[in-house]
Amino acid sequence: MLRRAGLGVLFGTVMVDMMGFGIVLPLLPFYAEELGASPRMVTVIFASFSVTQFLSAPIWGRFSDRVGRRRLLLIGLFASALSYLLFALADSLWLLLLSRATAGAAGGTLGIAQAYVADSTEGEERARGLGFIGAASGLGIMLGPAIGGYFSRFGLGTPGYVAAGLCLLNLMAAMILLPESRHFRSGKADASTGEAATVRLWLKSLFRFPLRVLLLVYVLTIGCFTSMTSVLALYAERVFAMTAVDMGLVFTLAGSVTVIVRGGLVGRIVERFGEPNTVRAGCLLLTLGVGAIPFLADRWQLWLLVPSWAAATGLIFPSLHALISRNTDEQSQGSVLGGSQVAGGLGRVVAPLAAGWLFELYSIKSPFLVGAAASAVALWLALRIPAAVDPEAKEKLDPTDKWTGPVAAHEPRDQPDAKSS
Repeated sequence: MLRRAGLGVLFGTVMVDMMGFGIVLPLLPFYAEELGASPRMVTVIFASFSVTQFLSAPIWGRFSDRVGRRRLLLIGLFASALSYLLFALADSLWLLLLSRATAGAAGGTLGIAQAYVADSTEGEERARGLGFIGAASGLGIMLGPAIGGYFSRFGLGTPGYVAAGLCLLNLMAAMILLPESRHFRSGKADASTGEAATVRLWLKSLFRFPLRVLLLVYVLTIGCFTSMTSVLALYAERVFAMTAVDMGLVFTLAGSVTVIVRGGLVGRIVERFGEPNTVRAGCLLLTLGVGAIPFLADRWQLWLLVPSWAAATGLIFPSLHALISRNTDEQSQGSVLGGSQVAGGLGRVVAPLAAGWLFELYSIKSPFLVGAAASAVALWLALRIPAAVDPEAKEKLDPTDKWTGPVAAHEPRDQPDAKSS
């Protein structure tokens, strides 16, 4: 397992990235309007973050396979600090747009952090480590808006200085405490021999079984989750007369549950039941949690329902990323995990747009029903996730490695192996 200091720095890297995102997100519309932005321009500035993150994630991943994780993480932290400094100093819409585009490009380092964990863990430890990274993301999103709201009283640009300072502090900690990942320290790193050595091979690897199934499940579940969150406040306002303060508490509860599941429970659940079954349970929970929203009769029922879809995401995403990693050779971890971020970005961009269209033009209940249907399809696909590594990958993996070789690597540890049966 990762050294505590190294894992702590990784935790801080992801948390600070997402905290910075949360710090500026609630302030961005007001800041942009103060600089003369139209509503359409505000949406363009918002979208610039997702677009550059979508484009940069595979590039970050491919470079990290060649030059190492640590160096790229340090560059990403510096780029994040620069983006928030630009936000603080913005005196024009174009500078504000540049700050968000830079932040999105720097946010592509999430895949590198996941690859670092994949390099340094084995077996069910991988899902636990990736869950810890996911908990950092959730904690950052939880804390960011509160920090931004507090410091905005000193000016809308002031939270940008705070976010930049946090990035620089974490950069210094990483320079001192974060070693290169085990894979690169061992001297085994050679991206030119991996299955994603070229762009053509990288694309081919993403479409081979079982990666194509895992990525489809990821797109559908992240799409279900983001579409639901994008219109939940609008729905709750119309149906239950809930206010912005109420919804802030709802999302705080959701974030708390996600942090608990990703930070502590998912590793134990995977150890007992295996990643495939954990993904299936999460898909079922997400389907029921989102699909039930249109049938709630009172606001208190929504409070009871929040932990279901919050826990579902805490089960699904770390387990999926562990499975993606364990079905990828050592030389291609960054590239393929970066590709998974492209798939996730597709869901995060398209699904909220579709949800808004359905909400406005069809019915306010339809986004939740369509999202639940997408999650149900993901559950059906998850039934096809194999319990063993794909045969095509056997030659690329160490056959003597209990956890990454062609043994039933995705089953829980207490399951008897083939020789004992």
